[in-house]
Amino acid sequence: MAMTTGKVKLPDEVVTAVINKAKDTSVIAALSPSTPQVFTDRDYLVFNGRSEADVTAEGQTKSSYEQDTTTVTAKRFKVQTTTRVTSELQWADEDNRFQIISAIQEDQAAAIGRALDYVVLHAINPKSGEALAGYDALSGTAVQVTAGDDDIANVDALASAVNDLYDVNGVALSKTWAARLRKLRVPATGMRYFPEIPLNLQAGTLDGVKAATSGTVNGRLAKTATNVLAFMGDFSLIKWGMVRDVTSTIIPYGDPDQTGVDLSAVNQVAYRTEAVFAYAVLDPKGIAVLKSAATGTAGK
Repeated sequence: MAMTTGKVKLPDEVVTAVINKAKDTSVIAALSPSTPQVFTDRDYLVFNGRSEADVTAEGQTKSSYEQDTTTVTAKRFKVQTTTRVTSELQWADEDNRFQIISAIQEDQAAAIGRALDYVVLHAINPKSGEALAGYDALSGTAVQVTAGDDDIANVDALASAVNDLYDVNGVALSKTWAARLRKLRVPATGMRYFPEIPLNLQAGTLDGVKAATSGTVNGRLAKTATNVLAFMGDFSLIKWGMVRDVTSTIIPYGDPDQTGVDLSAVNQVAYRTEAVFAYAVLDPKGIAVLKSAATGTAGK
């Protein structure tokens, strides 16, 4: 005998409790301004201005110099995240349903922002934790600095490693290194060396330079440990933007994420958020990366 809707107990009220765990954020979005992108292969013609004034005597032949230019092509990548939820969500009244959907979309938008760091900094797919083919990780092309036991010396070594043609205008900290720096104290007074790093490690500056802290810096989702502690240098060299803005779609049926389970078979609907990015690193030698000598498997 078929079940009638009269025998189904519908929820009178849906109460949503969102657990706000500490979320990683994009350090690139924080330290490098975004620029609009187009859906074509954009080439950046890098002009390395190096002219200097020449003092000439009366009647002396005037000198000149040859100007070099290089070309860097922006790379595109598409990111998406799909969340399955029970179709009973549709039974909730409009206010409660909007609250749940908003929480899902906020979570997905944050994930897409973190993906920018994983691709540019580590050439890693954050969902799988595996390396991406055809992408050059900034952690591999930047100036390499190996961390020692003295973290004050490590800060100085990072700054010294940046090509002197560039200004240091940003530092991206892993939470591991930010925690270590926060604990450093002046032996004579007990005062903190870096009082600008709070208990939550979200430093706005470090030694007068704009800073951002995130687990994306060391790639906490990577299957293989990156050993990265920090990046420092000229973050204006990282050009990025959205080719297609973030869009959200409701998928009522089918198998959108290829799990082998149809949505309708298990009374589910899916919410998908996706975007297309483009980025280019004009000169990776304008940024230095600090790495620990330790090896191992990355932790979540």
